[in-house]
Amino acid sequence: MGDLDNLEAFTELDRGSVEKQRKLIRALAMPYETVYGVSMDTGLCTCYRMSESMNEFYDNTDIESDYEDNIRIYVGKDVLDEDKCLFDDICSIRQVKRIFFRKQIHYVNYRVLRNGRIRYLQCLLAKPDNEENEFVLAFKDINEEKKLEIAQQQRIEEAVEEARQANRAKTVFLSNMSHDIRTPMNGIIGMTAIAASHVDDRERVLDSLRKISMASKHLLNLINEVLDMSKIESGKVELKEEPFNLAELVDSLVSMMNPQIEAHQHRLELHVAELEHKYVMGDSLRLQQVFTNLMGNSVKYTPDGGVLSLCVSEKECDREDTGRYEFVFEDNGMGMSEEYVKRIFEPFSRAEDDRVDKIQGTGLGMSITHSLVQMMDGDIQVESELGKGSRFTVTVQLKLQEESAVEDGGGDFGTAESGDTLEAIENLDFSGRRALLAEDNDLNREIAVEILETAGLTVEEAVDGKEAVQQVSQHEDGYYDIIFMDVRMPRMNGYDATCAIRSLELPYCSTVPIVAMTADAFAEDIRAAMEAGMSEHIAKPLNFKVLGRVMRKWLK
Repeated sequence: MGDLDNLEAFTELDRGSVEKQRKLIRALAMPYETVYGVSMDTGLCTCYRMSESMNEFYDNTDIESDYEDNIRIYVGKDVLDEDKCLFDDICSIRQVKRIFFRKQIHYVNYRVLRNGRIRYLQCLLAKPDNEENEFVLAFKDINEEKKLEIAQQQRIEEAVEEARQANRAKTVFLSNMSHDIRTPMNGIIGMTAIAASHVDDRERVLDSLRKISMASKHLLNLINEVLDMSKIESGKVELKEEPFNLAELVDSLVSMMNPQIEAHQHRLELHVAELEHKYVMGDSLRLQQVFTNLMGNSVKYTPDGGVLSLCVSEKECDREDTGRYEFVFEDNGMGMSEEYVKRIFEPFSRAEDDRVDKIQGTGLGMSITHSLVQMMDGDIQVESELGKGSRFTVTVQLKLQEESAVEDGGGDFGTAESGDTLEAIENLDFSGRRALLAEDNDLNREIAVEILETAGLTVEEAVDGKEAVQQVSQHEDGYYDIIFMDVRMPRMNGYDATCAIRSLELPYCSTVPIVAMTADAFAEDIRAAMEAGMSEHIAKPLNFKVLGRVMRKWLK
């Protein structure tokens, strides 16, 4: 290309003009690889700089040539057909003058075909101040810049689309939640009104209470599943690794599901192969949640008198100290269409079937099940046919217990208990024992006092954590036999109150059982309670069997 110091070799202009063009080019054209000076009087252009890779107009830089001829030839030869129209405004000197009447700089971004590849270029027309009859025509390769811009634009568009999808999902979520919450709430409110208007009709009141209980369980299940889904999506679900007996887990599942199975007159066929390793490590409650969801669906979506089956077997595993287990849940129920099977694990998905619409469900259970199985380094496969039934095959890998732990009994086994009535509490008698209840919600406190007094306990109340600490500190050593502590309370929360009680100088404060009685019910909440010095954790709504077990344990 021509060097600025040799500019005289390319033009017959006098030294004043040369210096002027030096400044012109330095000011406007340094970023550009190819630069021409164009006279609007003669229509001739002179090349001042030529890139070896960008011979835009001609190769011979020693002569002047006609601007209009060159640009038409160039556009016709190199520029992509779709972008030729971009040069319409600059194909003649007359049109260029019109441009400079409005502005001093004009850009054209366009594409050319080079060696079979499309590249992005930029053409610049610039007229400096005090120059009436001359302008600069310059070219540069902006391929990398344009590719970056396109990539950024694509990311922006993808982000916008994700935001739109998230907004649509939120709208669907709120719509579904509104419907699913209002349905059991309508039952609770309606049955409460019916019971209140028939207080003298024992059978009618009992029937209303039974239906209120069913609607409440459905509402609680909905809330739990929404919270589970939220925790899973945010990555906050933590799986515990505790010892349990896999065979006992299956037995517990069957025992828990039997009332529902019998209510629908189903027949359950259980096939458990000889398990070489039944003592394993893992989160038994989450695994049971998976199994309960699957078997619960089989029960719900199989017409009365159907056949359900569960097959359990241990498969070969190539990992040391790890067992691979397969659980096959099968039924001869409604089945699913091929289209729905593809989206069964999507949140809030439910089959479009009149029969399904009448069955309670949140549309979250299978999504949660799928996520939990994946978190357990497992897999779940679905086979189904409309009118013939469904088969779900779950495979999970669980760490094996050490032999010493197996010899000691294999560890504790945790299962979900069903405590729907006060029967588990009414059979207890802790007369002469005193409890302190710290609860800021008046209604919850009234309920808890009534339940604890049913077991014979004398109950004293505190409305927050600070008052609970004060009451313990104001009485003699050993005054309370057990303390039930809510977690979220004003002035002082349950964790801080527990720490404060444990630090009191009364000797028994280091050992008095303090039981968290809270709606914070996730694994991390249980761990936080233990770290704060609490002895047990009971989730709200209260499970009376669990409460009874805890009281028997600590009030022997």
